[in-house]
Amino acid sequence: MRQYTLIEDFQGLTIGSIATAAGMFLLRSAGLITGGTAGLALLVSYLSSWSFGAVFFWVNVPFYIFAIFKKGWVFTIKGFVSVTAVSLMVTFAQPYISITAINPLLAAVVFGIVAGLGILGLFRHGSSIGGTSMIGLVIQEKWGIQAGWVQMAIDGVLFGVALFLLPVPQVIYSFIGTAILSLVLALNHRKDWYIAG
Repeated sequence: MRQYTLIEDFQGLTIGSIATAAGMFLLRSAGLITGGTAGLALLVSYLSSWSFGAVFFWVNVPFYIFAIFKKGWVFTIKGFVSVTAVSLMVTFAQPYISITAINPLLAAVVFGIVAGLGILGLFRHGSSIGGTSMIGLVIQEKWGIQAGWVQMAIDGVLFGVALFLLPVPQVIYSFIGTAILSLVLALNHRKDWYIAG
């Protein structure tokens, strides 16, 4: 597998983080959730006064220990940088971008595509959006189960909990967006095509 140069990694991680943050911002504006640690952070932010960015940053911290042992320092540092960048961009975009009305189904579909492409870019540059996607990558490389399918299984648990906390239509639209994101990853990040280093 070819190794990216520092400049190639920088632009790949930057673009991937921006695309992921844009998707998250759109999702947050529509009052929807997604899977993984991002979904957990969104759910907590809706039920509390805490910002998504802060919760998303802190909920990922325990997973870095897992990543150090399973994927090494380079992957862990790149993941930390990506999660921090997404957290900051979503937080600091709020005063500058105002969405007053948005169709939740459209928001879910666009989120799934845009954030899916962003996370795919992060994967291809040896990074991730933290938490459960790190687990998905490890399982894919160890047992050959595609990361997107692993993510989808984990997300099912989160959505089961969300049904008790959010209106059912919000959960349905959220599931559609998350399913699209998972399909983008499952169909485009295959071990026999490309492996994140």
